[in-house]
Amino acid sequence: MDRLSYPSAPKSPKPYEENDQRIIYLWQEICSAALNARASDIHVEALKESCCVRLRVDGDLIRYQNYQKDEHIRLIARIKILAKLDIAEQRIPQDGRLQICLNLSSPIIDCRVSTIPTLFGEKVVIRLLNTSAHELNIDHIGFTDLQGQIVYRALNQNHGLILVCGPTGSGKTRTLYSFLNHLNQEGRNLYTVEDPIEICLKGVNQVAYHPKAGLDFGVIIRALLRQDPDVMMIGEIRDRETAALAITAAQTGHLVLSTIHTRNALSCIDRLENLGVDRYAITNTLLFISSQRLVKRIDLNPIGGRIAVHEVLEFTNDLCAGIQHNLPLSEIKKIARLEGFTSMYENAKALEQKGIINDSSIIQEIFT
Repeated sequence: MDRLSYPSAPKSPKPYEENDQRIIYLWQEICSAALNARASDIHVEALKESCCVRLRVDGDLIRYQNYQKDEHIRLIARIKILAKLDIAEQRIPQDGRLQICLNLSSPIIDCRVSTIPTLFGEKVVIRLLNTSAHELNIDHIGFTDLQGQIVYRALNQNHGLILVCGPTGSGKTRTLYSFLNHLNQEGRNLYTVEDPIEICLKGVNQVAYHPKAGLDFGVIIRALLRQDPDVMMIGEIRDRETAALAITAAQTGHLVLSTIHTRNALSCIDRLENLGVDRYAITNTLLFISSQRLVKRIDLNPIGGRIAVHEVLEFTNDLCAGIQHNLPLSEIKKIARLEGFTSMYENAKALEQKGIINDSSIIQEIFT
């Protein structure tokens, strides 16, 4: 009898199938740990003889667990597959997106994935983008009552420019998306220009910056101005062209939201001038500038984590008059203070007195 006709023995699991199953469970464990810890990022790092997974919680990177070197390769491959990246390409950085959740009944969290080659293998960073109604509610991002009034008053305008400033990791993105979420109504046409797209918002037309394909900020913004927009969010004002286009859009009947890298709200005036925007244009387009930092809470309430400390500079008639008369920033600040402006440092000290934050040295270092 031909040997192929013998009854075959029961198949045992192949080693690679067992490994694949383990990596699936391992990735789910990492995701669950990150979500339970309210982490903002997951870092998967290649070491010489192992793999380290760290979570960024409240601004600090905390080691979660170390794994064997072969598990690093499979874990990276698993993440790349989920993010629709090229698993064979390990020489250049890649960017993608994926979604995670605790279980079938829990909310789905959008994530941004970034890979980069390092000495001992690829490193992957997964940014968790929480888009829940609570996370994107203006009332839940740390504004004082007076600051909230300024914000809502500006968002009710049909045109003008709103800027959010602060360093990387200060919560600018969440603040900007909270504004956008508030404005996201059926009767409005909303667009964003982003590098990259951070959070997907239903009902918003989001365009990604892609200079290799000819889609830089200038090209996209000029195209959007022909798309009958009501609201435009520009990810960042980073050069003269972007600044000029943002000002033009705000002057021609559009509400424009953007970020800019400055230390505080008042210094945005000098920054805009350095980008070629004259003081007349600044005073005729700016509604307010908000600057912010994130500080750890003392209390371990259900919200937990960090709290944003803001300063909000409203462009009132008196303030605009001072700017147009080329008063120095010190005099402009005096005018703002007469109208209720308080600095981030003062607002941080107020939170310290309420027992919400307590590290005076950090407050002094960050806000002065």
